[in-house]
Amino acid sequence: REAHRKEQEKVEKEREKKAAVEMRETEKAAKQQEAEAAKAAKQQEAEAAKAAKTQQAEAAEAAKTAKQQEAEAANAAKKQQAEAAEAAEADKSAKRQQAEAVKAAKKQEDAAKKQKAEAEKAAKKQKAEAAKKAGPIPKRKVAPGGKPGSDQNKKSKAR
Repeated sequence: REAHRKEQEKVEKEREKKAAVEMRETEKAAKQQEAEAAKAAKQQEAEAAKAAKTQQAEAAEAAKTAKQQEAEAANAAKKQQAEAAEAAEADKSAKRQQAEAVKAAKKQEDAAKKQKAEAEKAAKKQKAEAAKKAGPIPKRKVAPGGKPGSDQNKKSKAR
């Protein structure tokens, strides 16, 4: 019976030893797994941070581009507005000039008409004065047998 008990104890000790070794190995494996998991998590975190940084940079770049485009659009709009105002001003000026030219032409025309009328009046007056100075218009002599203004008259004068 003693031998059996000793054998039993031996077997028990052996079993305990095995269990302890197994437990150590299990612990070791768990530790290793934990370390790997931590490493993977760290790597993932780093990648996520990197991606976030990249995204942030891209967003900033996009915002910058948008701002630039907005500024350019505003400038273009301003320029167009200025050009439109200038064109309107030029149009106004041209219209004003045209109106002035029409006015001036009318004035000139009126002046010319007035001058013409005055000139005609003066010419008539001069003519009348000349006629007065010359006295009565002498009557033309008519050749015998001829009527005034006839060819006969001319023929006799030629003779």
